[in-house]
Amino acid sequence: MPADTENILSMERFDGMLKSVECNTDNLALTFEDDATFKYAQKVWDWVNGEDNHSFVMVAGVGDCGNNTRRMPFIVSSIKYDEEANRATLAANSSDWKAIAHSYDLVVGQVTQAPETGSKVRPRDITKTTSIDMKHDFPFSVGISANGLSANLACSNCSSTGQFDMEFRISQKLFVPTGASMKVSPKGVSAIAQVKLSGSGSVTDSLTKTFDILKVPISGITIPGVLDLGPFLTVAVGAELSGISVTAGVTGGATAKLDDKAVLEVDLLDPKSNKFSGWEPSIDPLDVKVDASISGGVAVFLQPSLELKAEALGKCLGQGFEIGLNMKVPNINAKLAAVASPQGACPDTPGQPKKTLGVNVSANIGAQLNIAASKSGSSDPLFTVQLATIDKPLASKCFPFGPQVAARSIDKPLEHRHRLRISDA
Repeated sequence: MPADTENILSMERFDGMLKSVECNTDNLALTFEDDATFKYAQKVWDWVNGEDNHSFVMVAGVGDCGNNTRRMPFIVSSIKYDEEANRATLAANSSDWKAIAHSYDLVVGQVTQAPETGSKVRPRDITKTTSIDMKHDFPFSVGISANGLSANLACSNCSSTGQFDMEFRISQKLFVPTGASMKVSPKGVSAIAQVKLSGSGSVTDSLTKTFDILKVPISGITIPGVLDLGPFLTVAVGAELSGISVTAGVTGGATAKLDDKAVLEVDLLDPKSNKFSGWEPSIDPLDVKVDASISGGVAVFLQPSLELKAEALGKCLGQGFEIGLNMKVPNINAKLAAVASPQGACPDTPGQPKKTLGVNVSANIGAQLNIAASKSGSSDPLFTVQLATIDKPLASKCFPFGPQVAARSIDKPLEHRHRLRISDA
């Protein structure tokens, strides 16, 4: 309350000095324990009676008004005193935080544990963490069907772990937003996907399928009348097939890990000030396996998406903001070609019998991460930011299957005739 005609006071600061508190529709009646505290309150509070435009906000704490479960603000315009009863009756109208909090700085959560130098923001008594838990298992099996193709996409080992630390900041002066930002950083975040595509049939056109396999609201923070901050996690799996012909299956996968030093700072009022670094994940491929004939293009990806919704003291943020952190990690893209040769479809492998059939696999592995922000309820993004794109080729490999290459037959009678001719000579 920076103006000369206003002030703010928390009743919790002097609860121990009061005998009783009565919260009525148009006043607050406070009875003090002794003369000294009552006289001091008169001296300080009588300022509000000095001018018609003087007022202050009295904040009643939890239980101060009977059974109230949260802090309640009242706007006090004048005070009457009862000297004998040590009683102050404050002419006060019940209000809400949207109406009275015209100028403030609000910080919820913390990405770094190091205190900010010179920060004037003091921590309050809301101790709930804003970290977003990413420890989830999501095995799945989904069908993919099209004209001429009947296939199944299944995961035997799909999960994520770690957490995202989050910090939300908002500032306002005289009901005009002066700052609204969010900071996000991963801590031990990784994801693994080991997926098998199997089935029979073929398609000549491109086919893309995406399935939601996990959709859960994550516990957020609600301060009634002040802040709603709620994350939502969805995990989808997708497959992109092009010109594919399959009679068995292909298995592949990877693990992806984000660096703990990665940080994203989103300025919701000035997107040009957005900052991010360190978001390129490390990718480790799992073995690719092919167990029979398959050809064409196959891309399989895991797609975790983290949606953050924030609304603080509605007047500042309007309808609030939505921020989506969208990840395609890992993303496996393979070109497969069936081959056949009576001399051996794949190059010789020491200790392994040669097969007449095989599949050549040329694969790339990668990841994509981006963030998009919009106003709540709007389909038009305020901005989008590409955080990282990775696409790395893996060594090509040939997988043999089918019957073994036949051993060469030896014509013994012919060899015998050759020996006879030599002896005759």
